[in-house]
Amino acid sequence: MKIEIFKNEKAKVEQDLKSIKRKSDFISWIRVALFILMVVFLTYGYFNKNNKFYLLVLISDLVFLILVKYHSNIEADVKYKQSKIQVYNKYIKRLNGTWYDFKDKGSEYLDENMPYLKDLDIFGEGSLYQYICSANTLYGKKSLVNHLKQTKYNLEDIIKYQDAVKELSSMKEFSNEIETLSYLIKQNKKKNINKEIKKFIEVCEEKTQSQSKIKKILMIVLPAIFIALAVLSLIGINPIYENLLKSVLVINLILAFANMAKSTAILSPIGDFYKNIKVYDNLFKEIEKTSFESKYLNELKETLNKDGGSINAVKSLKKIGSYIELRQNFLGNIILNGIFLWDFNCIDMFDKWKKSYGKNMRSYLEVVGEFEALISLASITYIRDDYTFANINECKNEKPNIDFKNLKHPLIKIEDAVGNSIDLKGQTCVITGSNMSGKTTFLRSIGINLVLAYAGGPVLASSFDTSIMKILTSIRVEDNVNKGISTFYAELLRIKDMTEYNKNKMPMICLIDEIFKGTNSADRIICATEAIKKLSQPWSITLVSTHDFELCNLESDKSINAVNYHFAEYYQNNEIKFDYNIQEGRCVTTNAKVLLKMVGIVDEIK
Repeated sequence: MKIEIFKNEKAKVEQDLKSIKRKSDFISWIRVALFILMVVFLTYGYFNKNNKFYLLVLISDLVFLILVKYHSNIEADVKYKQSKIQVYNKYIKRLNGTWYDFKDKGSEYLDENMPYLKDLDIFGEGSLYQYICSANTLYGKKSLVNHLKQTKYNLEDIIKYQDAVKELSSMKEFSNEIETLSYLIKQNKKKNINKEIKKFIEVCEEKTQSQSKIKKILMIVLPAIFIALAVLSLIGINPIYENLLKSVLVINLILAFANMAKSTAILSPIGDFYKNIKVYDNLFKEIEKTSFESKYLNELKETLNKDGGSINAVKSLKKIGSYIELRQNFLGNIILNGIFLWDFNCIDMFDKWKKSYGKNMRSYLEVVGEFEALISLASITYIRDDYTFANINECKNEKPNIDFKNLKHPLIKIEDAVGNSIDLKGQTCVITGSNMSGKTTFLRSIGINLVLAYAGGPVLASSFDTSIMKILTSIRVEDNVNKGISTFYAELLRIKDMTEYNKNKMPMICLIDEIFKGTNSADRIICATEAIKKLSQPWSITLVSTHDFELCNLESDKSINAVNYHFAEYYQNNEIKFDYNIQEGRCVTTNAKVLLKMVGIVDEIK
């Protein structure tokens, strides 16, 4: 089973992590011992006036610094392994059905003007986004949302995305590495990490305003004068040099602090981004070193080589970032600005960097984000075998079609999901069935798989052929007390949207659950009949679930092309059972009375 594969891979990483942590702890103790040793050597040398011990202090200090660097690398490896474990945990949770506790639900992407997003559970609690999202960066999430939220479908683009996702479906190790590396950014405990990255991009794209010629002259001349005076003072040629040295130091500090606010505004976003720069460097390198066959993946890869390339851009920026990091220390800030006018030099280096790479930095990060989005779409293929990729057509001058075999809902547990098949071409389908028999789930299965198909992702079916159609739904309809809108009126507005779009004579699919359930049965049948007739056009596929068997008579209406399907129940040991299999024809059974008795509301119904 796939869950065992992920558990075994996770166990190997956990074993490696234990070993690395032991090494980290050992180095920590050596560092403590070296520090104590340095204090002992320093104290002994001072009180015994033995300069040899100062040499031992220097040697111990050098070893200490080497260990600090080595320990830093070990700690980075610890975080990397921890990230990889989290990635495996997510896949395990998807497989065992506990993914509902994923924190990133995408609720903020719901749009009241796009009700199908909520009806089909595309975003929000228990949604497709929550289930598949492997993106950890700001641009990765944005890219995935764009794929799932698009409404203007283009066959060429869909096929392009589909080919990319197909290739990534066979590149689990690469996908795992990208997700692991991007998770390191997510591990950053700062709450405003996304805001900091956005600010950095804004600074990169701002029109470069080079420092004035006077500042450029001063940042070269004043440090040079300071160094020359320092040398002369040490030589001791004339005491006046020491006073001049102090004057230059004061002038440098005045200039630096007078421009501190402006310098901080420019340099802080770079310093903030610098905290994640190594991760992005590794992400760029991982993509650069990987070979792809998909045209789109190669286009994305080529974007990283634009104007000098992302790797060179990051390499240069790392250097600048390391210089900026030095100014974060208060004492270091005073020393560096007092001697070298450090801020002026850092700004000058960043200005030069911006001219070479600044305008491309957003596109570099967006490439990583697009890879994250495509990997999210491919994630279904890593955990399930019952998927395929849709055959999609534009249905020019023809009736739209949808034809699938063994279609399942991706958010239902693998072992519980039941596949269904249907073939419709510019038709209306009236679906009847008992309560809880599977009508609503069937409608949602169609809608959510269409969203996946149009995004270029896999669909849960053995085969899936469809036209590109506008998706319109009326499933999870709610009242709005603040606006004085009842459930019935809210549904009327949904149906109105469908009839308005219908006037365009463009391919569309309407998924309507329990049509007009908010009104009395007599009005409901009349209203539903008229609405269905209005929607039943050659360019439309309409699926309507209902408890009103009278609507099944539409199959005999020659003015429209309607068919009947139903779900049924059966009884076993005085218990109601469902097989959730759709069947042709109208339903002939009901179960409301039985359910009333089963839950204990009544003892017997006459």
